[in-house]
This record gives sequence, structure tokens and C-alpha cells, in this order.
Amino acid sequence: MYSSAEIIEKLDKTAAMEMYKQNIKFWQQTISDLIMQANLYEIAEIYVKIADIYGDKLQDDKSKKQNVMKSIKYLEQESKLLIEFNETESMETRKLTQNYQNVAELYEKIFNYKKAIKFYEKVIKVAKLYKYYDILSYSYQKIANCYEQLDDYSKSEDIMLDGVDYFSNLYVDIEEKGDSLALAQICQILKTLYEILDDKNGYSNYSKKEAGAYINLAESLEKNEENYPKIARYYRGAGLCYQETTNNLIESASCFILAGNYCEKIGELSEAAINFIDAAQIFRKLNNFEQAYKNFIKPGEDLWKSGDINQSTECYLNAYDVAIEGKLEFNRYGIFTQIVRGLSKIAEEGIKNKQFYTAATVILESIKFYEQMDISRDYFLRQMVRTVYKYYYKAANLKTVGFSHIVHSYVCASLSSILNGKLTQAWKIISEIDLEGNTVANYKELVKIIIDWVSKGKKVEAMNLPFNIKRLIEGSEEILYIISLFNSLQPPLNLLS
Repeated sequence: MYSSAEIIEKLDKTAAMEMYKQNIKFWQQTISDLIMQANLYEIAEIYVKIADIYGDKLQDDKSKKQNVMKSIKYLEQESKLLIEFNETESMETRKLTQNYQNVAELYEKIFNYKKAIKFYEKVIKVAKLYKYYDILSYSYQKIANCYEQLDDYSKSEDIMLDGVDYFSNLYVDIEEKGDSLALAQICQILKTLYEILDDKNGYSNYSKKEAGAYINLAESLEKNEENYPKIARYYRGAGLCYQETTNNLIESASCFILAGNYCEKIGELSEAAINFIDAAQIFRKLNNFEQAYKNFIKPGEDLWKSGDINQSTECYLNAYDVAIEGKLEFNRYGIFTQIVRGLSKIAEEGIKNKQFYTAATVILESIKFYEQMDISRDYFLRQMVRTVYKYYYKAANLKTVGFSHIVHSYVCASLSSILNGKLTQAWKIISEIDLEGNTVANYKELVKIIIDWVSKGKKVEAMNLPFNIKRLIEGSEEILYIISLFNSLQPPLNLLS
């Protein structure tokens, strides 16, 4: 009924308000049934639902508060029963702790922050006794927030520092016992507390300690196939923790590589790739281009094997960028072949899905790499340019892309036509843009100038274009690259039509 009322509220607010009231009556009847069954916690939950309807939908804050107080009453009754019956089982003590926490949150809901603090303090008392560290950390944070709401920032900071002291001492105790998993949990809590306190040194310190705990866990496990997934997770955890510091990026990258290696051992190639890519990005940041290149190539191979052609090709492209940036010697034929293969498959997928703009742009990208290969031939390059023309023209006519891409497609198709020696066709294509305005006029002028240069056998160079046209095309890699192809593929005068 509540969901239906929300839908109707957009159409008929009066009808929706009546439905919300009916919803309240339904819940009140449900409470009557639950009282007979002494289901105290369920009753408390329903009063919260009623309070939310009064507050959020009916704008009745008085009734909202009354129902919140009723919910608190039943939670306190249940808590009293748990204590009186001496339920010391772990499940029951945790339930008692959560009840106190729920009461505290309800007091926050009606802005009674002093009462909320009182119950969060009860949570802390029980949580310390039974080592509910997750609830304990949360309660310190909530008390601090309550003091902030009361404009007592000094006490807010003091309670956070109390939490830091407690967990720091606990860290020392657990460290002596050698429980690395518990240490990692305590480190996470301390990091959260230090982050709230805006203490970067404290945060970084416990990030390193958490990383150390994960490494100890990884090294403590027997190296067999059954344990490889855990070992990989622990090393990745360590890598992420080191990544949060400023002076341990090498350690972070090393942990990511170890995680990737263990993922590969169990055939988790996608997970392995994620780790290698993280390592590569760190090495690139550190200007260690050789390691960055190596760790972009590895995920490229893994992702290709797992069938993720797009991401695999992205990795090879990143490896190429790193090699150029770092002036590395690398297997040009191998990486160019892989990039061209990947881009070709991506283009095929685009054509299959009638994403012609994407297909044309990807094929154009593949030409950049194919023409750098020792085996490249003008014949095949011209065939690829014809394909670029074909799919840009299809994209323009299909009009399934945005307006700017449609115009862009016409321009690229027209320029590709000139490369193919089809000057008349090129002008016909660009003339199909029936819009006015400076941008379209300048694009038409661009095509007209290049047709004139080619028909007279002049060299086509972007630098010789008028200033206004150069400024127009400087943001388009595709247009600039097609123009650059005239250096090697400008058609001879006897083949123009």
C-alpha cells in the first residue's frame, strides 16, 4: 500500500495522503496482533514505520515523535528482559547491544542528542565487554556527531581521541598475540577514526600496519591451489593499503603484482588484470616506464584470453603510450599487430550493432598503428580509408548519434572521399549538411580548400589552412589525422574523379 501511495502521490496528492493514513491503520492493527504474541522488537520496528509516514508524508512532527517514543519504549522493554533473564549467549548480548544502538539512533531521529549519547555510552560499555569492535567504533563516531550537533566540538574531539586510545591499546595487545586478521580489523577502525580527526599521519601509519597484517596473513598460508584465492585477496588488500600512503607506492605495486600472479594461477584472469593494471598505473606515476609497460602488457594478454577485447586493447594502447612517453625500445610489430587486431574486432562489433560512428573512429585509430608496421602496404591502407568513409557516411545518414557527431561524420566521410580520389563525391557529401552557421560554413570551406589543393597536385597540410579553420579542427583528432594521411596517401591527379 505504501509503494502504491508513493506512485499515486505524483498524480493525486489528496488520494495519496488518504492511502498513507490507511497504511497507518493497517500497521496499528498489526501491532495489536503482535502485542498478543509479545513480539517486542517487531512492534518497535512498526512504530518507526508509522513515525516515518507521519514525518515524511503527513508532515506531522508531533505524531512522528510520539511513535518514535513508543518504539523506544518497546526496545527498552526487550532490553530489560534480556538483562533480567541473564541471556549471556553471544547472540543475545549482541542483540542487547544493537537494541541500545537502535534506541540511540531513534533519539537522534527526534533531535534528543543528550539521550542519544546516554544510550551510545551503554553500547560502548557492552561492546567493550564482548569485543564487538565494529559496533564500538561506530558508537564513538556517533557520540562525536551528537556533540557536534550540540555545538560542543571539544567533547566531540575528546570522544574520538578516547576511541583512538582504546583501539591503539587494543592493537598492542592483539599484536602480542600475533592475530594478523584481528590486527587488520583494528587498523581499519583506527584509520576511520584518524580520517574523521583529519590526522593524515595517523591514517597513513595504520594503513601501513594494515598492509603489514595482510602480508603476514598471505605469507602464513600454505602455497597450494586451495589457498591461492585468499593469498591473492590478502596481497591486494595490502596493495590498496600501501596505495593510501605517500611513500609506499613501490610496495603497493609489488603487492598488486603478487596478487595478480596468484589470480593467474587459478585462472582468474580478469582479477589478475585488475591487479596488474593497478601496478602499471603506479609505475607510470613513478616514471618507471619499463615496469609500467610490462604490467600493461600482462593484463592485455589476460583480458584477451578471457574475451574482454575492449579492455585488452585499452591495455595495449596504454602500453604503447608508456613506451613512447618513456622512449623505450619495444616490440613494435607485436604490439601494433595486437592493437590492430583488437581495434578490428571492436569495429566489427560496432558494425554488427549499427554503431557506425564508433566503428569508423576505431578503424581510423587502427590505421595509425597499421601504417607504422613494416608490413604495411598502401593498398591495404587505402582499403581501410574506404571503410572509414563508408561507416562515417552511414553514421551521418543513420542519424543515431548526436548532432555534433552527425556533422563530424559528414566532414570525416568527405575528407576520406578526397583521400580516395573522389572529389565530386566529397563535395556532394559535405553539401548534404543543410544547416546554416559559421561552424558548418567553415567545415565546407575546409573541404573546398582541400579539394582545390588535391585537384592542383598541391601538398595538403593542416598548417597551411586559414586560422579560423585551424582553430575549428584543432580539437578533432580524427579530422587532423585524416588530413595527415595526405602526406602518404594523397591520390595522384590521373586517379581523381
